[in-house]
Amino acid sequence: MPIVTIELYDSGVRISDGENILANSVSCALIESDNTILVGEQAEHQAHLRPRESSINFWSRLSENSDTKHVVSNAEIAYSHLEHIWSSTNYSHQSVILITPVHLDKHDLGLLLGICKKLSINVAGIVCNATLAMQQPAKDCKAVFLDLLQQQLAVTEIIQNDTDISLKQPSRILDYGLQNFIQNCAKTIAKKFIAETRFDPLHAADDEQHFFDKLPLWLASLSEKDSIECKLSSVEKHYTIHVEHEYLQTANGQLFEEIAAHLNVLFHNHSNIAIFCSSSCKQVFGLHEFLTYLPGCAIVQLEEISLAEQALRCRNEIITGEQIHYTNSLSWQDPSNSFSLDFTSGRLSNLSNIPTHILINDHAYSLQQELFIANSSVSSEPIILLEKSPDSLCKIFTNGLSVEVHVFDKQPISLNNNLIATLSTANIGDVLNTKDSEINCQFIKVVNNET
Repeated sequence: MPIVTIELYDSGVRISDGENILANSVSCALIESDNTILVGEQAEHQAHLRPRESSINFWSRLSENSDTKHVVSNAEIAYSHLEHIWSSTNYSHQSVILITPVHLDKHDLGLLLGICKKLSINVAGIVCNATLAMQQPAKDCKAVFLDLLQQQLAVTEIIQNDTDISLKQPSRILDYGLQNFIQNCAKTIAKKFIAETRFDPLHAADDEQHFFDKLPLWLASLSEKDSIECKLSSVEKHYTIHVEHEYLQTANGQLFEEIAAHLNVLFHNHSNIAIFCSSSCKQVFGLHEFLTYLPGCAIVQLEEISLAEQALRCRNEIITGEQIHYTNSLSWQDPSNSFSLDFTSGRLSNLSNIPTHILINDHAYSLQQELFIANSSVSSEPIILLEKSPDSLCKIFTNGLSVEVHVFDKQPISLNNNLIATLSTANIGDVLNTKDSEINCQFIKVVNNET
């Protein structure tokens, strides 16, 4: 039986035959009137010009009305969007497996089936996307699926049994998503434009739209380079800035840390955690890099076609007869063939012990930048430098999600009275003693700029 998949990944819809992506359309709609709806990329390129008429949340809120100035239901917008992408494929005679986000409830699924019926789409089965994340067992670890939605992040624990895979319900839903991450990056780059050129790319609608049209290209380039050149034009004037990879890493730092904190709550007592990331996670600058450094974790980044491939492999379990079945558990095709994953050293629970500052003589120095401790020529108290000098004894720096102390030239530096040979990792409460110093350097954590 000819069959394709329709994957509703909230920020878009993609159709696949398991080998190729046949169509892909971003979830953006422009409601020009109560009965005229423009969808997909055409709508996206006008979203910032006409914000009160634009909608991006219709797939995640099917039972509600749109958040635009027009009284149109989200189900009607979703119908227009699916009609647009389905008609572009010319696959009207093929049966379909729907791949849906974990957050859709029974009412949403009923509306979705109604939309498909109205479009004469022959739905043979429905499967939850998190169920398709793992193709093989991952031994001796806990597993979780991160699904990045437009306004939310769904964290779903995957239960591995001897013969099958299932989902732990309910999923944990965090109240920030793709749009929050993109907006944070946009504001960070816009701030640099203002500081260096006095041009605010988010002030006028035309400039804002031009800015957001270019933003995905900038973020993709910066993911592969240390720095890039960003150019914008407005009213026949040209503006150029250079953005560094490290500079933009700070844009979503707080949200990344909240993800780690939620994972820590789920898996506090477990040493190895396999994190399967939906393809949408690739759109967030710096997220994969952050997750890679999480202690005790291994990251599996799923590609755009991964879920469709697995759905079609498992079609006999998902399609069970004339009655449409919702699938959230699947049998292992080969239980003996397991994932081989490389887990970062340490435990996720150690995140709470990472210091943010070092305290010397009642003054706290931030560890967000490299610090060098040097001997003082006028007192026994050590001094802090931002660059290495001939008097430098050691360097304190952040490596991924840990704080390390690197000793120069075999200086007698100790951490908690234990001599450091070359390198040591510091935790909250650790005390660093330097040669000839009567004052200890203590590692501390400062929360929300407390004093």
